[in-house]
Amino acid sequence: MQTSDRIMRSAAALFVALALAACGGGGGAPAPVPPVCGPGSASFSTYADASVTVGKAAGATVAGCTGPLSSVRWTQIGGPTVALLSDRTQTISFEPPAAGTYTFRVDFTDAGGDARSATVSVNAAAATGASDVVLRVDQSVRKGGKVSLRAWPALSAGDTQTWTQIDGPAVALDTADPNRVLFTAPDVSVDTLLRFRVTRRTAAGATDSDDALVLVENYAQAPDNSNSHVFSGMHVSRVYPYKATSPFAADLVRCTYDAALRWTDPGKNACTLATLPFLHQTTGGAEPTVAQIMDRVLVSHDWMGAAFEQFIAGADKADIRRLLNGVTAIVIGAQVRPSFYYALTGAIYLDADNFWLTPEQRDVINEAPDFRSDFDRDLAYSGVWRYTLANNNIFLPWPPTSRLPRTVDYLLYEAGWLMYHELAHAGDFLPPSARGALNSAATVWDNLGPRFANAQLPSDELARQSPLQSAEMRGLAQVKFHGEIATPAQRAYTPQQVGGFFSADRSTDEYNYSTTREDIAMLFEEFMMFRNHGVRRDVAITDKIGPTTTGNTLIVRWGQRGRVAEVAIRPRVKLAVGSVEDHQHTRAKLGCC
Repeated sequence: MQTSDRIMRSAAALFVALALAACGGGGGAPAPVPPVCGPGSASFSTYADASVTVGKAAGATVAGCTGPLSSVRWTQIGGPTVALLSDRTQTISFEPPAAGTYTFRVDFTDAGGDARSATVSVNAAAATGASDVVLRVDQSVRKGGKVSLRAWPALSAGDTQTWTQIDGPAVALDTADPNRVLFTAPDVSVDTLLRFRVTRRTAAGATDSDDALVLVENYAQAPDNSNSHVFSGMHVSRVYPYKATSPFAADLVRCTYDAALRWTDPGKNACTLATLPFLHQTTGGAEPTVAQIMDRVLVSHDWMGAAFEQFIAGADKADIRRLLNGVTAIVIGAQVRPSFYYALTGAIYLDADNFWLTPEQRDVINEAPDFRSDFDRDLAYSGVWRYTLANNNIFLPWPPTSRLPRTVDYLLYEAGWLMYHELAHAGDFLPPSARGALNSAATVWDNLGPRFANAQLPSDELARQSPLQSAEMRGLAQVKFHGEIATPAQRAYTPQQVGGFFSADRSTDEYNYSTTREDIAMLFEEFMMFRNHGVRRDVAITDKIGPTTTGNTLIVRWGQRGRVAEVAIRPRVKLAVGSVEDHQHTRAKLGCC
């Protein structure tokens, strides 16, 4: 089973599993690299690894020296063909398959609005011996963003490894996992290049190293304590419309994922529904086509849009497509963690870790853990959960030290529950019964806010008609999911006591107690996974999970499968599903409402 904290925004494993990193490298002292943007620089500057060896990773970057760059696109124009998964970012990373010169053209718009282009080349020499370590992947990140770099393969018994920053403003490196380094991109006043080196010494005494470059983009984030900025205190990462031909392409980013976006005065600039309507306003409430959905998708890398499109096209995803009528956009990003729905924009924001299919795709996803991952450190129990099919856990292990691929079919298990959960939030703030009265001249929040202020959401009605009762569980949820400090009494609760608190009430998960909004989303998520896919959810309270805990040593003190079907919980489920789904459709499929 997995921890119940939503901390693991992907339920596929107890720990987040991703990988990033890389540039060519070798032994010896690193050559100093001058700043990519120095005094008197033009509007942009480029940097590429001067030389690498086959078996290592290589990279190149373009920096904005007078302001941010946009509409970046890399194209290979020379050398053996390589895959560029990050060709719409400022930094590319690739692994040369053979010796030769690899040449790339980058086209972009500079800060002054002028179209620019540049060409860079990387020379790859034949490997002189076995490569013991590869660092993946070179990347760009906006200042203040989280960064992860991973060395491959994982350390073997007797191997040692050191991490060193060799260029750029110093950052604090988290090397608690010796195979991976984590850090926060520093504050910079101009696009700035950082370089890192990993050096491995094998048990036999051989040494090898590899380098990675990280370009820190000078992008102004929203102020932390602003009452008007939509993304105050949040990190906004780079995304772009997956479909350049979408009728909404020109407005998707500025309406849903721009740090300068303001939802109220002063400086209110949030988009009206005339500019970016809810999908319901395009479909008239009918089931959206895949093309209509993809018109609303933003991504940080093209493969995310391709995987999402394959996912939602499945015959068993009709309810997900229908539920998407309640959103304005779908944002999928390598830096989005945790996934969330945002009522100020009407969009859902999805962690790309739920959609990767190949190890190379996984490499570009930031591996930094969910910020809530340590909130329950002082509690003496763990809450775990999983989904099961035919008595088997649907979540397969994808260890971060592996290079295993996944299938499109598996995305149902990896992402289905997440989609139902986030779309339940969308249906809560804008239920089908309210969609006919939308004012296109007003913003998303101007449409949703009055119902929220007057406690007219389905989650409000659920709390009035069938409130959760356990004060103990509600208090523990504030610790586990909101970071409150545990009281002495809460620290002393045994797993048996917590199991008693939970089982006597009418929730389906600890997360139901986080907020009334999460209460309805958890009920909806579990029911939809069972109704549409025959998948049943397990929830349990166990002894505290520690670093050495395994499935063979973990003791379950209380647990239940399919709790959503409990007689006492069914009325809550009927209210949740009947409010969030289209009523006519719900009756036809369930006969329950």
